[in-house]
Amino acid sequence: MENSKGLKIKTFLLKRMISLIVVLIGITILCFFLLNLSPIDAADAYIHKHMMSPTDETVKKIQEELGLNQPLYKRYIDWLKDAVTLNFGDSFVTGKPIIEEITICFKRTLNIVIGTVIIMLLVSIPLGIVSAIYKNKKIDSIIRAISLMGMSMPSYWVGFMLIYLFSIQLNVLPFIFKDDLKFYILPSITLSIPFLSTYTRMVRTNILDQLGEDFVIYARARGIPFYKIMLKHILKSSSVSLIALLGQNIGNILVGTAIIETVFSIKGLGRYGLDAIFSRDHPAINAYVIIIAFCFSLVNIITDLIAMKIDKRVGENSLL
Repeated sequence: MENSKGLKIKTFLLKRMISLIVVLIGITILCFFLLNLSPIDAADAYIHKHMMSPTDETVKKIQEELGLNQPLYKRYIDWLKDAVTLNFGDSFVTGKPIIEEITICFKRTLNIVIGTVIIMLLVSIPLGIVSAIYKNKKIDSIIRAISLMGMSMPSYWVGFMLIYLFSIQLNVLPFIFKDDLKFYILPSITLSIPFLSTYTRMVRTNILDQLGEDFVIYARARGIPFYKIMLKHILKSSSVSLIALLGQNIGNILVGTAIIETVFSIKGLGRYGLDAIFSRDHPAINAYVIIIAFCFSLVNIITDLIAMKIDKRVGENSLL
């Protein structure tokens, strides 16, 4: 039995890793070739960024220095060979190795993402449970109204309001960036609000669906305390769909950090990607896209493995 279970997990991982490789290659091809369809040449952007004279001779010289005079397919193959070893080349703008810049930015973004997920889970699950238990009561209406407001408010506006309240008025949290965990509290709260609202509504819906199941009615008839039924059965049964949603939301959270990092002046991965796009920094854009795609795919694999651990049927469906 254990060998069969281990074989299923290995088969699942093998299939997902092959799928991950195919997806990453497809994304890099799409990104690499679409960037070169732009009417704005990277060499022109480089010259403008460094305030150089945009003569034909200068453009030709920069193209040779950056390797932009090579055929497109050759540039892609050379880039892909280096990217496999995490060598994304040097930035056209700063001239520094991209992997060094992205490593620093990624750590800051990771702090925001982890904080966002923790806040989202710690707040949304209790709120969803309370809302489901007191269905159609006053507290349920209040929670649903707050959830709707959270989904409707723009993140950048929420960020500015939190800065004004907690940093300017109350002066309890900093808003001038420095690599201190205390600084990441406001960005994490800001980014978590729309996802918190979605998660609260889903927890409520899942619990309400489970409350009408036969096993819940039978357990309550046997006199089992409701909190035990909730913890051991209802939440466990609902957790698979919640974990799946979390895996999908991680990608949205990663992308959403770009706006939050701009509001709080954090040089994180999202803002790094935006700066690279505005500067036409092709190597940095390619590196940003592949890292985001890899993180999104990896998180989905991890969440699928957790779901398989909780519910064996997930594994059986995944292997079909």
